[in-house]
Amino acid sequence: MISKLPFRRWILPLSLALNVFLATVILIHEPHHRREPPPPSRIAAEIAATLPPADGAILQEVFAAHAAEFERSHQMRHSVPGRIRAVLALPKLDLDALRTVFDDNRAASIMMDDALAAIIIETASRISEEGRAKLAQWEPPHPPGAPPGPRP
Repeated sequence: MISKLPFRRWILPLSLALNVFLATVILIHEPHHRREPPPPSRIAAEIAATLPPADGAILQEVFAAHAAEFERSHQMRHSVPGRIRAVLALPKLDLDALRTVFDDNRAASIMMDDALAAIIIETASRISEEGRAKLAQWEPPHPPGAPPGPRP
């Protein structure tokens, strides 16, 4: 007859190990609730709403002229994780293809930065002094879960 004592000695460690395993599986497979930033058109509309009406209209007009650049760079950057996974999943690692993905990501960032700079420069050159003062005071909303207060 098998003694029950050795089995009882392993119940707690086995239970703890199982709980840690299950918690890990749940955390890995739980969908992340990270929200993506709002589309640039919505951000432009929110900023425009804080400006005097004529200045808000100018901002919207200038943004519309650069909207295609924003959309293209957003699409390029949004495709990067999938492209990286695809290259890494190849049977033979293609470092040139991996470098190309990162080069494309940098190019998309530069395109976004250039479009943003053009929008701010053109808008600032065309709006009123009051509109520029309000534009200078605008701060993007804090990301979800970020503590309130000044940004670093």
